[in-house]
Amino acid sequence: MERTEGKATTVLADFVARSRYENLPAEVVAMSKKCLLDWLGNAIGGSCEPAARHIIDLVKEMGGKKQASILGVGIRTNVINAALANGTMAHVLDYDDAHNVLRTHPSAPLIAALLPAAECCKATGRDFITAMAAGFEVSSRVGLALGKGYYEAGWHATAILGRFGACAGVGRLLGLDAKGLSYAMALAATQAGGLRDVFGTMGKPFHAGKAAADGIVAAMLAQRGFTAPMDILDGGSYFSLVFSLAYESEAITKDLGIAYDLTNISFKPYAACLLVHPVVDGLILLGKEYRLTPEEIEEVRVEVAPLNIKVAGNERPASGLEGKFSIHFTAALAILFGRAGTSLFSDDMVRDTRVRSMMAKIRLEGRPDYGETEANICVRMRRGVVREIRVRFPKGDPRNPLSLAEIQEKFTDLCEGLLSKKRVQRIVELVGRLEDEKDMAALARLCCKNCRG
Repeated sequence: MERTEGKATTVLADFVARSRYENLPAEVVAMSKKCLLDWLGNAIGGSCEPAARHIIDLVKEMGGKKQASILGVGIRTNVINAALANGTMAHVLDYDDAHNVLRTHPSAPLIAALLPAAECCKATGRDFITAMAAGFEVSSRVGLALGKGYYEAGWHATAILGRFGACAGVGRLLGLDAKGLSYAMALAATQAGGLRDVFGTMGKPFHAGKAAADGIVAAMLAQRGFTAPMDILDGGSYFSLVFSLAYESEAITKDLGIAYDLTNISFKPYAACLLVHPVVDGLILLGKEYRLTPEEIEEVRVEVAPLNIKVAGNERPASGLEGKFSIHFTAALAILFGRAGTSLFSDDMVRDTRVRSMMAKIRLEGRPDYGETEANICVRMRRGVVREIRVRFPKGDPRNPLSLAEIQEKFTDLCEGLLSKKRVQRIVELVGRLEDEKDMAALARLCCKNCRG
């Protein structure tokens, strides 16, 4: 197959190189701040998780020039190691933002790459916002071109798309021209990988960390003149052929710089795979309206899209991480506790007898006519009472969004016990006026409990 003449790579690289803060729509700037605050909470909150500790131990053992901070713990290392650690931490809770159409977690690898690079080069808040908007758009455009087939074949979208967003965003911070950015995106493409086999294990958050680190490597090599193909995202490239049977390079350039996909992000109110959210949301709403008594529930019938069951249909999770990909487990949490926060996803909780008993009452049915944000839930009680609800867009979806106040509350909860209340408030205030910040290193210092600031 011959490559197309659309020059999608060149057009996208030129868009990134020419991006300016002054040209960004107000809603894109506002959404960038929300994504950053949500990401910071996830990274700091995830810093104590076992997967994070393993990564941090490895980074400490490897050493490295002290260029950037690992959030929460305050260890300084080189920018690549910091990106690896921060990206893993930001995704380990599976509580970070997501794109339900592209099935990716855009901010986890993107900001994990951008913040260490910005800290190292003393970038301004405006520089950071510009790079973030550009990097997000690159990862999104590549995802739109690929379609959904590669994800359904077993690839993890965050791992594939995250490298593109990270290299483009860091490339913008470093001031790469369009030629350099084209090289960087080719280096990102040739490193792309990540399998859905690892969902429910430490391997999944590792994908985000590795994508962030690889993106930085790609941008920094391109900055040094490291060459690669300049048409990697054009139709007919081996990248397009390997990952997609229906690659649409036109999606990369359509309305580029006019319509920003950043405004289509979902923020998670529940610390689990986005595909379980319609069920969790519906059961929490039913519980609030009818005060469901768990002991009186005889059966819960759940109708969702087939992909939701394929990805999150684990009937007997063996760990808290596996529970994040179990509609049965998360539904039980929603019924028994009326929430699905981070503390409930523990190994002890998946073995809890009440939870196990409730999980056994859940029945799933795939509905090909349903979207992945939809669920129909029918709860059958004793004495023939039936409670039913239909969810089309769960809380946190861009069509049913979390407010800024709710994201600030989530951030505060994630940082509880890890940072002082005063420091938490200062972070919220700094992110709120990010466009006025002269040195992003100030934000990184505030996010480390052992650092002055």
